Amino acid sequence: MRTLQRAVRSKNTGGEPIPPVFKCFKDMDIVVRRSELTLIAGTPGAGKSSLALALVAHAKMPTFYLSADTNAHTMSMRMYSMLTGKTQAEAEQIISNNPEDVSHLFESECAEIRWSFDSTPSLADLDDEIQGFETKFGISPSIIVIDNLMDLAIDGHEEFSGMRQAMKELKYLARDTNAAVIILHHTKEGFTGTPCQPRAAVQGMVNQIPALILTIGQEIIDEDNYMCVAPVKNRYGRADASGKTFVRLAFDPASMQLKDITSD
Repeated sequence: MRTLQRAVRSKNTGGEPIPPVFKCFKDMDIVVRRSELTLIAGTPGAGKSSLALALVAHAKMPTFYLSADTNAHTMSMRMYSMLTGKTQAEAEQIISNNPEDVSHLFESECAEIRWSFDSTPSLADLDDEIQGFETKFGISPSIIVIDNLMDLAIDGHEEFSGMRQAMKELKYLARDTNAAVIILHHTKEGFTGTPCQPRAAVQGMVNQIPALILTIGQEIIDEDNYMCVAPVKNRYGRADASGKTFVRLAFDPASMQLKDITSD
């Protein structure tokens, strides 16, 4: 049992924001917080993994990334592209021809991130991974990424009830570790996005638990590509459940570059 007086004097009170990555997120009160769940939702190919990877690559915090949806080779290409601006096609050749140089780059730029590429992990597997992280480094991860929710194996539940149970367990994990838990999830493709889909498009009725839900989509304006991010639920700031209020990030999928839009 704790008092709020004691909580505010603690270094880890829960709810602390991770370092801001994008100015437009800060301007829209889109803040990923520790001890809370953040859900990033979109249709296949919308860029969920790209956004999550950008958040953890630039946050420079101890991170555990569960990549059930993407294999190690593809994730290595994506990370190399994000760090260097090379296209993923170029990254694949460089990784093949100069693996030692790439390894040194990863060691210097993203050594805080540890990975699991188990394709069908259970919640028990996730717990084992987090305990292993804590044993190796002496601390809990500050950020935990689940990529994605539908790949978590939940025994004894049908699909949607399993996802809801997983969300409850992940909320406990966030509070227990004081980590910002970022969960990637699918939306229903039948919902129109303009370009971001509404909160109602999130699959599985899992909207109740996350503190922050972002739906994402892409649009092209004058041949420039953008990732659009809508806070459809935001316990700590502005939100619009319709998805019609969003921010834009300049996005080049080929080179994994995701940046604030700057005026010339």
